[in-house]
Amino acid sequence: MTKEKILDATLHLIKSEGIDSVTIRKIASEAGTNVALINYYFGSKEKLMHEAMKMILETFRSAFDIFDALEYQPIERLKQFILTYTSFLKDYPDLLKRILGHDPLFESVAEYVHFMKQQGFEKLSEVMTEVTGVTDRKTVLLMTQHMFAAIMSPFTKVNPVTKCQPNNCIQSSLLDIPISIEESIDLFFEHYFHKYSVEI
Repeated sequence: MTKEKILDATLHLIKSEGIDSVTIRKIASEAGTNVALINYYFGSKEKLMHEAMKMILETFRSAFDIFDALEYQPIERLKQFILTYTSFLKDYPDLLKRILGHDPLFESVAEYVHFMKQQGFEKLSEVMTEVTGVTDRKTVLLMTQHMFAAIMSPFTKVNPVTKCQPNNCIQSSLLDIPISIEESIDLFFEHYFHKYSVEI
């Protein structure tokens, strides 16, 4: 039970404070235990974080299961995947940057990137072809990239820079539009896929 409490505490801190803010003392306090016991069960903070990240990324990977639910129309499978995936990103927003950056600190991120390359994008490509009828692989991959960039851009916002030289600043966002994830996805699907005459 103590090991599970430590993992649960780590997951909670990653979700509430972000990966970089998690310390072994915070984990011990959240779990109601001590640093020595954490090291006893996991060996080090790095190994504990690896286990926690692996659990989180398994949840991300489960979003792809919808593509095997052939009783649903392709457009519905695609929409449900995006809804599920973005809900996970909403809980762990800084994790997307780790995935995109192939963060070498976590072996589990490398494993997930490998899954995406070998299976994830393949499943996405297949359903995109079902939805659009486009079979050219390069075109399908570009369309998939467009979809991810458009829908997931709010999760990749950069924190405002407090000190910078003129004309060398990074803004967190050009526009902050009050719109739900569901509305954003519906709007994107309506405009992006309308030419394929698919009932959305």
